[in-house]
Amino acid sequence: MYWSLVGFDKPKNPRDPGDPAYNWYGYDTAIANAARMGFGVDLTVLAAPRWAEGPKRPRVNDLAPAGSWKPDASDFGDFAHAVATRYSGEYEYGGETLPRVEYFEAWNEPNLHTYITPQFNGRRNVSAAVYVRLLNAFYEGVKGVDPTMQVVAGGTSPYGDPPAERSTNTAPLLFYRELLCLNKKLQKTGCAGGQRAKFDVIAHHPINREDPPTAHADGPDEIQIGDFDELTKTLRRAEKQGTTGTPGRHDLWANEIWWQTDPPDPQEGISLKTHARWTAQALYLLWKQGATNVSFLQVRDAKYTPGESTLESYQTGIYTAAGKRKPAAVAVAFPFVTDRRSNRNLLAWGIAPKSGKLTIEAKKGGGRYRPLTTVRVREDAIFTKRLRQAGELKLRARIGGKRSLVWEQHD
Repeated sequence: MYWSLVGFDKPKNPRDPGDPAYNWYGYDTAIANAARMGFGVDLTVLAAPRWAEGPKRPRVNDLAPAGSWKPDASDFGDFAHAVATRYSGEYEYGGETLPRVEYFEAWNEPNLHTYITPQFNGRRNVSAAVYVRLLNAFYEGVKGVDPTMQVVAGGTSPYGDPPAERSTNTAPLLFYRELLCLNKKLQKTGCAGGQRAKFDVIAHHPINREDPPTAHADGPDEIQIGDFDELTKTLRRAEKQGTTGTPGRHDLWANEIWWQTDPPDPQEGISLKTHARWTAQALYLLWKQGATNVSFLQVRDAKYTPGESTLESYQTGIYTAAGKRKPAAVAVAFPFVTDRRSNRNLLAWGIAPKSGKLTIEAKKGGGRYRPLTTVRVREDAIFTKRLRQAGELKLRARIGGKRSLVWEQHD
């Protein structure tokens, strides 16, 4: 949700979603459609209207993209209150009660100059100080409507620049250490903006682009899928030392991962078979490293335009633009992978599409699939099973007429 679109003109009563300056067109419909189809919604709110940006804004948008320049935290908190009220499950509009939203995410990729400026003052990060004020005001605005609603700290981008005056992106681990009042050794230090961050969930976008999910990012403070445990470690150290603004244990979300596919994109795309394998493997690796939720960009491809590299032409879906299922759709609905733990031991991992008795099958070479073991599973729940198997083989899982993709286990 773009705050700048809903509140293009400054409202007289900014905490009231019925203020005539607000334009909720499109968002009500999208959220209602999601609710009717059984989807939960994580509503990400970003982009300040011009009247809510900070003073001395650079005139050139390259230096400060629209909606990014030192957004006013108090105004953002007021808007959060209006958004949470409108989607509280009790707000009536047009003779109907609008659906309830459980998760509200404060901003998108705040470690990028695209969304928050400035990022640095000399070699010192300043974006975390801007962001913590936004996050805390947003938290108070949402919780003032309903304390049971969940607030998600805006998902960070995986990459960053070396700290410098002209750097436009902050590496996510550096950003989160600043936000969580930790130094490079993960010891308690001063807090960015003089405030401890308030949130229920922290989020990150461990995007690998063309790298397999086992790959690690190049930079020491960058986080791809294979580095997600570094964020988990950072958060747990902050919780242990009491440097978060909200007590207790917090969930971690990997709420944007993707790869483009070929077909139709021969430049950046990976094969449909590889896409499916990496998708299932990413779910396992992120679970293993502490993620409690994984989201994909996108569900359905955009229309392909050769040479176009913007989101409007991304081919990252589990469905094609025409609505045809890619193999990755099965990998999402029934993920199943195995992980070699020793020469003769595998860990089988998956998420069951149904409850009941699940069978794991395997074959070597050109032989037939033979049952290895069965597991009692619950629908949509993670299951694990240790297997005594050596060498290379192909494995799959099946239950109630549903079958996973084949997982090829290499030595």
